[in-house]
Amino acid sequence: MTVAQDPSNSLRPGVRLQEFIIANAADWGLRLAQPLLAAAVLIGLWELGVHLTGVSKVILPAPSLVASTSFQFFSLMIQQAGPTFWAAIWGILASAVLGIVLGTIVSYSKTVMDTIYPTVVFFQLIPKVALAPVFVLWFGKEIEATILFSVFIAFFPVLVATISGLNATNKTYERMGYSFMASRMQVFLRIKFPFALPFIFSGLRLGVTFGIIGVILGEFVSAERGLGYLIMFAAENFETALLLSSIVLLLGVGILIFAMLLVIEAIVMSIYRVQ
Repeated sequence: MTVAQDPSNSLRPGVRLQEFIIANAADWGLRLAQPLLAAAVLIGLWELGVHLTGVSKVILPAPSLVASTSFQFFSLMIQQAGPTFWAAIWGILASAVLGIVLGTIVSYSKTVMDTIYPTVVFFQLIPKVALAPVFVLWFGKEIEATILFSVFIAFFPVLVATISGLNATNKTYERMGYSFMASRMQVFLRIKFPFALPFIFSGLRLGVTFGIIGVILGEFVSAERGLGYLIMFAAENFETALLLSSIVLLLGVGILIFAMLLVIEAIVMSIYRVQ
């Protein structure tokens, strides 16, 4: 952990974050432009292919039809996106807390490691779709069942990443901390946890993906609202354009949540670098 050169900046963690954003803005713009250009080319080829082949709109609607359907049902889709967004947020937050807390306990206790960790791994090997009806029987069709199913899927990457990060801490730094009469809590907060943060955020990135998947699977099986429910409704009624529009909106929800995680990661890492 480095110390800021400018004493005034050491009191303002946001300064480092602002400098980091400015320094990398051009690179981020280039990285964003490349996939956007590729997507534009792909959509153009899709539109051209549909018109040239005359394929049925039930099988593959043109992007223009998907766009018009999105505008037509925009209010409905936004209304259904709300439950999905909040279920994913709460599921990911609960997964982060559970994964970090349990990972910390496991990393500090060999007994807990030998007792709990194999059980957790065993349950993670069970196909998640097969367990969705079980969650319906246990917790009903309310949003709580969807959140719990999301937590069940998403917490495992955070757990593994937390254990790996805490166990990978340089033992020299730990011994140095104890030599200065630091308590175990101080060593954890000032040495082990900061060292594990890159691992934890890597696990959280996977957790975000798995959490959204868990929410959608839960909505497929149990929910009566949400984008997963809307996707199933559109599929059952052969409304392919509405189905694809819902998937595009779901992609936007996922990107928004992932971007929120990246902002949080940048802020947290900036603070620890300054300190």
